[in-house]
Amino acid sequence: MFHTRKGELGLSTSEYFVYLISCWLNDEKPRGSEETNWQGIYALAEKHGVTAVIASIISELPQGSRPKGKLLSAFKQQFDYAKHNFDDKMQAMTKLIDVLSQAETDHLLVKGAVLRFLYSSPELRTSGDTDVVLRPSDYEDSIKALKQAGFKVDFIRQNVSQVVYHGEIFDLHTELESINIQSKIYYSTPFDDISESTGHTYKLKPIYHLLYIITHTAYHLKNGGAGVRMIMDIDALLRYYPDMDMSRFMALCDNIKIKHTAQALIALSKKWFNTPVAIDYTFEDSDEQPFYEKLSQIIINGDRLAWYSVLSVIL
Repeated sequence: MFHTRKGELGLSTSEYFVYLISCWLNDEKPRGSEETNWQGIYALAEKHGVTAVIASIISELPQGSRPKGKLLSAFKQQFDYAKHNFDDKMQAMTKLIDVLSQAETDHLLVKGAVLRFLYSSPELRTSGDTDVVLRPSDYEDSIKALKQAGFKVDFIRQNVSQVVYHGEIFDLHTELESINIQSKIYYSTPFDDISESTGHTYKLKPIYHLLYIITHTAYHLKNGGAGVRMIMDIDALLRYYPDMDMSRFMALCDNIKIKHTAQALIALSKKWFNTPVAIDYTFEDSDEQPFYEKLSQIIINGDRLAWYSVLSVIL
């Protein structure tokens, strides 16, 4: 399966890594093994930015199945850092929202800034920089207002700039990320029908946020850099909004030519995390097992050989 080494649970290191995340998402007590390759689990957790999640679920394991010594300490340190960093990130986010709102500037929050609150423990859904979308007409004035409020400007480009407040990084965009001309046109007016607002602070409506996460993941798959956290966000959206109209969602995906990608990524979420969603395409059929293995290898281990064979199927 994704990785060759098997433990007494019959799971490879990569499979056990996914299993632990699934237990966290489903609030289930994990099974343990004294043969677990915790060094490998830690490496995967760091690579995918989910070390705090794994640290949280480790506490649910039998004592003899947990990592030992310095490795256990490393997990605990990342858990503590995630909780501390969450407070810092929220303070910086509040400051940015206040500055832009006082300037009567509309701003759209996407991805981690919104999705972390769909998880049972938002502080454990870590992220690096925070993406904020602005109207092109407000772009330059917004940067000036933030600079005057104490934000440090790292760089300014035509469609994206980066500002920092107390160590927290914000990427300011004038457009949403796209994967093709159809999605570029579709996302060209993000402050209109696809979003909702409280004052000047906007977020995508759930069905469109899922559409955007699929697009964002497709973009990174195309460029060889998709990660486990992206699949977790798909699960979080579908788990938090169980009544989402999947027929309508698939029609939206078809409109921007990413239906096959959406089917594969949602099927992967369901396979990995038991995502509570009814879908036609799944990885339960044995004929789909080779494709499932390759897609998993790409996302978990960054397998470039698998990447070439999968890319033509889903993009």
